[in-house]
Amino acid sequence: RVFYNLQVSDEPVDTTELTKSFGWDSLESFMQHDVQEFNRVLQDNLETKMKGTVVDGAVARLFEGKMKSYIRCVDVEYESSRVENYYDISLNVKGCATLRDSFANYCEVETLEGENRYQAEGFGLQDARKGVIFESFPPVLQLQLKRFEYDFQRDAMVKINDRHEFPPQIDLGEFLSEDADRSQPWTYRLHGVLVHSGDLHGGHYFGLLRPTADDRWFRFDDDRVVPVTRDEVFEEYYGGEFPQATALGTRARPNSKRFTNAYMLVYIREALSAQVLGGDAPVPEHLLRRVAEDRAEEERRRREKEELANTVPVKVVGDAQFAQHQAFDLSYFDQRQPAANALFSERMPRDMLLRAFVEHYAQRTGQTPGSFRLWTMVGRVNKTVRCEAPLVGAAMDLTLAQVLENRMPRWTEMRLYCESRADGAPADFLEQKPPARTSMVHAKFFDAERRQMRGVGSLYVTADQHVRDIIPALRRLAGLADTTPVVLFEEVKPSLIEEMDVSQTFQNAEIQSGDIICFQAATDAAAMRVPEFFDDVQHRVSVRFVPRPARSDDDYAASEASSPTPEAPVLAASTKLAYDQVAQWLAEQVGVRDPLKLRFYTVSPTGQPRQPVRRTATTTLAEMLPSAMFMQPALNGDGLPEYTVMYERLEVDIVQIESMRPVRVAFVGRNMREEHQLEVLVPKVGAAQALMEATYAKIEQHLRSQQREPSGDAVPKPFSLRFYVVGYHRIAHVLTGEERLAELGSPGVSDVVAELCVAEDGGSDSAMDTSDEPRASRNVEVMHFYRDLAHAHSVPFLFAIYADEPWSETWVRLQRKLGMGEKELKNLGVVCGPVGALDLRRCRVVQGTVATGAERNDSPAMDQNTTPTATPPPSAPAVLQQQQSAAMEADSTDMSRAASAVSSDNNSPDSAAENGNMCLWDVLQQLDAREEAEQKPQLDVVGFIGLHHVDRVSRHRNLHHERAIRILN
Repeated sequence: RVFYNLQVSDEPVDTTELTKSFGWDSLESFMQHDVQEFNRVLQDNLETKMKGTVVDGAVARLFEGKMKSYIRCVDVEYESSRVENYYDISLNVKGCATLRDSFANYCEVETLEGENRYQAEGFGLQDARKGVIFESFPPVLQLQLKRFEYDFQRDAMVKINDRHEFPPQIDLGEFLSEDADRSQPWTYRLHGVLVHSGDLHGGHYFGLLRPTADDRWFRFDDDRVVPVTRDEVFEEYYGGEFPQATALGTRARPNSKRFTNAYMLVYIREALSAQVLGGDAPVPEHLLRRVAEDRAEEERRRREKEELANTVPVKVVGDAQFAQHQAFDLSYFDQRQPAANALFSERMPRDMLLRAFVEHYAQRTGQTPGSFRLWTMVGRVNKTVRCEAPLVGAAMDLTLAQVLENRMPRWTEMRLYCESRADGAPADFLEQKPPARTSMVHAKFFDAERRQMRGVGSLYVTADQHVRDIIPALRRLAGLADTTPVVLFEEVKPSLIEEMDVSQTFQNAEIQSGDIICFQAATDAAAMRVPEFFDDVQHRVSVRFVPRPARSDDDYAASEASSPTPEAPVLAASTKLAYDQVAQWLAEQVGVRDPLKLRFYTVSPTGQPRQPVRRTATTTLAEMLPSAMFMQPALNGDGLPEYTVMYERLEVDIVQIESMRPVRVAFVGRNMREEHQLEVLVPKVGAAQALMEATYAKIEQHLRSQQREPSGDAVPKPFSLRFYVVGYHRIAHVLTGEERLAELGSPGVSDVVAELCVAEDGGSDSAMDTSDEPRASRNVEVMHFYRDLAHAHSVPFLFAIYADEPWSETWVRLQRKLGMGEKELKNLGVVCGPVGALDLRRCRVVQGTVATGAERNDSPAMDQNTTPTATPPPSAPAVLQQQQSAAMEADSTDMSRAASAVSSDNNSPDSAAENGNMCLWDVLQQLDAREEAEQKPQLDVVGFIGLHHVDRVSRHRNLHHERAIRILN
């Protein structure tokens, strides 16, 4: 549509839709963009949108050329080249006086010789020439002049304002390769100049265009298009300096730079100019229909806007609406008003006389103009909307705009009350104002038995009249017996309904025109009173109860098979309704016998359940609803706010559930990749045996849901679980079942891990051979860390090691337990240490490279590490020894401490040669014998294995940073 409007419109075209189509929002209009970037984004999006249409490939046919980058050897027949497509060419301005100089600079050949010789495949190092040559130029050639460059002296981008001349016609044949098609001349003529005015931090673009083959130029500057001369195009925007003439005998001042100069050039090949600049293309029919629809929509919006400016909304409440109104005031004037009790609401001309509106209203409502009169309504300070004064006499000759501005200046709409003629009233009563000290009051009757409020009419009272004097008239309006006792209330404001003293006069009771008096029969002292009814109405909402989606990890939720989903019941009640009352009502609706077996959830704005609502003695329906800070509810047909609350059926009552607490348990399956986070509910007081039993049942349910039931050879039934407590990613102790539940599962500090014990090779994980005599085995803790032991992460686990088992076999079993891939295993460094060791200097490096002590500074010597393989090479400790020797040479002081950090056993040549046959059992026994007995924790293990996860990207980044600092220093 934008290009169509550019072609046919006589007015400036808005490009907002175009920029929005490729992801630019309104914020982009306040940001500076490079025009070359915009041009490429536009062309990419046009190509994408054209795919599969009759114009598919049109952008490439117009703007795409080919260039070849080559390296050609001087002494041998060898050339390496690559042909690339381009849509525009960026040419240097600095150091180039003309456009031809820029092309020559672009195609300049560089000689590779000496130390910079080229490695030619099959010929070795050779002298070569490197350059760029054009294979073809497109019909429309777009050239970007590199006016913005990086200044190394200023350490910033700067704009190059040097003089750079571009010709009206240029022959580019000399820059083409020998194989190029030269059947037609490669002469180009200038048709467009894009000019940038300003500097790096801000500026303005405008274009100079020659739309046809004629030599007529126009300047397109935002919404202004003006003709310009040819001299202005080819002289004013070359850049350079302004010449300054000086008077005779005065000192010449330095010339100032031109900050307005050409930034992009558009040349069209002369041989194809007739094809490129052909007449207007035919417009597709679907685009014409769409443009017509858009114009019709725009015209409709214009009329609506004009109508809004020339009309005023008028709303009128009559006795019929007042009689059915169940809330405060005479009625609502917004969306809270029920559709079944709609007001008269129309937009009327602002210059319409009030007299004419009365006739219009009478015709629309089926009345005669003399049977009613209108009252203006105003908003009072106490947030009420009440009648103020009747519109009679001279007011009938005012326009609606004058009535609105004079009587209701705070509102944008007119709110009126229609007073109907009462039986027995004088004929001219509605044509005059009420007598002095006389007020019109409205009366509402509250039926306590039905809990229903209705408007029964209006009364005229005098200031000296007592309140009790109107009681007989109120009984007649409500249809009560003459002896029925009544009690009167005044609607002061929505939150204040006061009982009236009937012995007072209306003046002392501060009653004025427009006030509302509510009354009810005082026969039943236990019946609901008017203040309670209004309090209920003020807090009344509509709540839709929907079932919570089923969860596989819920211990006490009822199954879907036993509880079919009913239709969502809707409750219209006060937000002060108690929790148990809501549960009782919902239980009757969904067929649940025990209301305590229902649990409620607040719903987020995205429709997801939040935390369950706690049941307390003070919990109400309000606690089940989302906060108004996060969600603004819609209104239903009755004007009530609509909310959604989720509920869940339970197998046990909520009292029992709330006496329990959740404990986070990490379940680990056959390997550490099969990790699942579970939440288990346990009693707040008790032993850990309850947690172990509940976890066992939940894991069994989880395995069955994954179609991996604990049966057969892979997972025996009953399957075995090992429980231990993890604190800060280290195993604290193994659970026996006698621990106190209150000490387990502290959030953020400790977790409980349940590990599935799976047999290996047909036996348990503590018996690896098939001999009758069991092998001696001990457990070790396997933990994960980065850089040092204090930076532990992931879930640790217990692992069995055996006497006389070589490390190569132990590593294979450990790989199977970890479940890692080959790439991850290559980045693992392995250390072993005694129980309680918190420093890497007390540990032994088993395989790979682990920085210890001063080595953690990422020194260059330590970065030249070897990459460990899935099975440890026998020379791994020897490589580590060589690295430590190199580290000591780099920094004798720091690296000496690092070299002493690893035990002498690890660095000995003998142990290096026998690394593949090293027994981890013997190593840990030696390390464990050196430790003090009182330093060992309660965990019954012989030591630990630490897995160092090497982040090679971070290490290389730190290495380069350290080298840069050394060079700078």
